[in-house]
Amino acid sequence: MKLRNIVTLITFLIIGLSAYSIVLIKPQSTEVYEFAGDNQIQTIGKITDKPIRVLVCDENGIPVQNYELTFTVISSPKNSKDFRLDKKTVLTDSLGIAENYFLIGDKEGLYQIMVCSKTDKNSNTLVYEINGRKKSWLVFIIIGLLGGLALFLYGMDILSKGMQAAAGNKMRSIISKYTSNRFLALIAGIIITVLVQSSSATSVMLVGFVEAGIMSFAQTLGMLLGAGIGTTVTAQLIALKISDYSLLIIALGFGFVIFSKKTKLNNIGKSILGFGLLFFGMYIMSEAMYPLRSNQTFIDILISFENPWIGILAGFVFTALIQSSAAFIGIVITIASQGFLSLEACIPMILGTNLGTGMTAILASLNSGREAQRVAFAHTFFKLIGVLVFVWWIPEYAQFVKSFSPQASNSLNSMEALGQTVPRQIANAHMVFSIGLTIIILPFLNFFNKLIIKIIPAKAKPEPYKLKYINSAMTSSPAIALGMAKKETERMGNKIKKLVSISLLPFTERNEIILEKWQDIECESDFLKEKINNYLVSVSSQNSDEQQLSEAFQIMYVVKELEMIGDIINTNIRHQAVKWLADNAEFSEEGKTELLIMQEKALKQISRAMEVFHDVNLEKAEHVKQKFKKYALLAEEFERHHYSRLFEQNVKSATSSEVHLELIGLLNAVSRHSTNIARILLNWRK
Repeated sequence: MKLRNIVTLITFLIIGLSAYSIVLIKPQSTEVYEFAGDNQIQTIGKITDKPIRVLVCDENGIPVQNYELTFTVISSPKNSKDFRLDKKTVLTDSLGIAENYFLIGDKEGLYQIMVCSKTDKNSNTLVYEINGRKKSWLVFIIIGLLGGLALFLYGMDILSKGMQAAAGNKMRSIISKYTSNRFLALIAGIIITVLVQSSSATSVMLVGFVEAGIMSFAQTLGMLLGAGIGTTVTAQLIALKISDYSLLIIALGFGFVIFSKKTKLNNIGKSILGFGLLFFGMYIMSEAMYPLRSNQTFIDILISFENPWIGILAGFVFTALIQSSAAFIGIVITIASQGFLSLEACIPMILGTNLGTGMTAILASLNSGREAQRVAFAHTFFKLIGVLVFVWWIPEYAQFVKSFSPQASNSLNSMEALGQTVPRQIANAHMVFSIGLTIIILPFLNFFNKLIIKIIPAKAKPEPYKLKYINSAMTSSPAIALGMAKKETERMGNKIKKLVSISLLPFTERNEIILEKWQDIECESDFLKEKINNYLVSVSSQNSDEQQLSEAFQIMYVVKELEMIGDIINTNIRHQAVKWLADNAEFSEEGKTELLIMQEKALKQISRAMEVFHDVNLEKAEHVKQKFKKYALLAEEFERHHYSRLFEQNVKSATSSEVHLELIGLLNAVSRHSTNIARILLNWRK
């Protein structure tokens, strides 16, 4: 420290005190925070880290050497003892500065020290404040930081889920309508990310959409860039200094959640509640960190983040751990609000958090197809390009951001000025990065599309069974997730319909190979049933309302009925097929025709039921019920015809009697389970 760099005078104080022949001033320095030693925080029983410094000047503002000052403790915590000043009187040095140390007593609280001239009773006096803290102060800082961080992250989670639940159905239409070209896809990405309050959530959604075949990989590229811009809105909101109103916001959101009976208003209330918790968590963290303002070790650690590579690594690691770039930006803003960080130190962490946000999409794509893995790679690849472009221009980058960000008041010291200006600068720097990256990448999307396809080529051998529409990592938006589960269930319905369509081939053509085909379709159906049900359970455990829970249960019921139809074919009819292939029995022409008619009716009933499931058409559901009554009567009629043939001593009817009657009953059971699909929708819609 060079004492020659001390800023010796505060001019307006001298002018205001010009009537005095001697003026006492609390000196400031451009290199040392709180150089005067006022407002220090120290552990009880220890000497202050910095001396209490007083600058003495004459009426012309010239420092006075060898001037004697008196230091007196004028206030201390109740019943405190063992506190003392190092010296009671001190002479100023060649720079006109007198220094003294203070030993904190045995009680926490505020100690006040008055400094005055020993000889000139007309000179002004100064009062210095020293705060004594408990020996366990570090523990309470950690508790405050952890508790505040928990509230902050929980608030972010509630805010995101509330927004997704409130706007979930709208996201489907946005995705389907606004991805026809790169510019519309960019806008769609911005809108969806603002709605879900997380670019990571948007990227995971896109992984799921591509895996489900709803979107192509090329369509997602513009949305990924839009997601980066959309998440800057969250950072701008976090940078707002409204922590003083956080409890009011919490109360407002809580009121909506408790008293609102409408699902949409309830979800809006959750969003408001999460918003308030977010700011309250920031306030708690900010208050917990206040004692660290005088901790040089902590300040030195933060200064080290001005090394770009250390800052980028820190941002990447923390964002990958908490899987939210907005949350990490919020934490950085909270630290910066205490004046600990300059914008130059924050920019590397902003670059690192943009890179780290890609890890969420990568994790979501690990068990997905090549298309989905390309989406996750593109998200991270674009961010990496941005980091490599911006990292070499940090000083210019910072200067540009400062040029349009709010300026600090001239009356503030350096740390207070940083605390006032840097939070907004961080949000603006985050925005500049995302917009700049979009400008760089957007014109070359076709090139990057081809490049990424070359880097991640298609797999040579597809897996035997896989999900087409749902992605296990995407459960945060129940409305979209249920739509995917429904499409997967319709796909299962087509598989079962195929199984029913070949159910009589072993009997009519004595085709033994078809039994292997049955087994394959049945195994795939079982696979789909398990995956769909597990997915729906996971979705239902998220932020789902009653209507979404009801829809999830309906889908699970339909899956169960389809699986039971599959069991009828591959278990009950298989049992009859094995016996049939081992015998030489034959159906009469009339009997064979009756079985084919029952099979046709069962297939039509499955088609009608799946149409009802797709359209949720109650009129069609009633029609399905009426058809089943006719089919049940038809099955009885066919049984009577069979018995009539037996009475006429038809030899073929006699040898095939047991199998014929069993197949009539089983095909009618297929129609019954199909009808149940329509019936459950009717029951729950009434």
